[in-house]
Amino acid sequence: MGHLNPLFDLFFPPRCIFCCSRLEGEGAFSTCEKCLAKLPVHCCHRCGHPLPEQIDPCPVCRDYKLSFHGACAVDLYRGRMKRVVQKYKYGRQKHLAGPLGKLMARRLKKCGWPQLSAVVPVPLHRQRLLERGYDQSLLLAQVIGDELGLPVRTVLVRSRPTPSQTKLGHNERWQNVRDAFSVLPEHTVSGRLLLVDDLLTTGATAHFAAAALLSAGAQEVYLAVVGR
Repeated sequence: MGHLNPLFDLFFPPRCIFCCSRLEGEGAFSTCEKCLAKLPVHCCHRCGHPLPEQIDPCPVCRDYKLSFHGACAVDLYRGRMKRVVQKYKYGRQKHLAGPLGKLMARRLKKCGWPQLSAVVPVPLHRQRLLERGYDQSLLLAQVIGDELGLPVRTVLVRSRPTPSQTKLGHNERWQNVRDAFSVLPEHTVSGRLLLVDDLLTTGATAHFAAAALLSAGAQEVYLAVVGR
């Protein structure tokens, strides 16, 4: 089928996932140079919040107690990024895992974190997985694992169904996912792990997922998300 690619590109040229402008060649991130240049350069190394410059302490998370040791995000969850993530998460556009995962890996390479051992996706409960048809965090984790040369380990389980976080307040979100994660008993974890999710808002989901990994033996847990 490889000989058909030029013909396919002629009628369906690759386009930027953000602005839909036509890309020359394949486009390493399926993102045009203008949109790549608009992505934040800095983000808080603790909570991942994109910042215009490196600020310490971060005004967003300085009063938070978080179980993960560091975090990074591609961009704020608004505008163009919000539209793309919603297409990916709710619009069944699974192909967006590729470009979004590559953008996450691009950000991760600039973090300067210690050597990581494996990538662990934040899991969906099986009920939500049946409804959606795919696990968006797992697909992102697989792309990142390929880009960074790390194994993907599906060792976390969401032990109970939890209502969607989107319509809950700050405190309700923390109560909603408290004790919702555990490591499968047949698995052992160790080393420094990269936890992957699509979004980070209050930090509750990532906090309790990371805490479960640490309780099971992980040395440290770092977090990567698309939107913050």
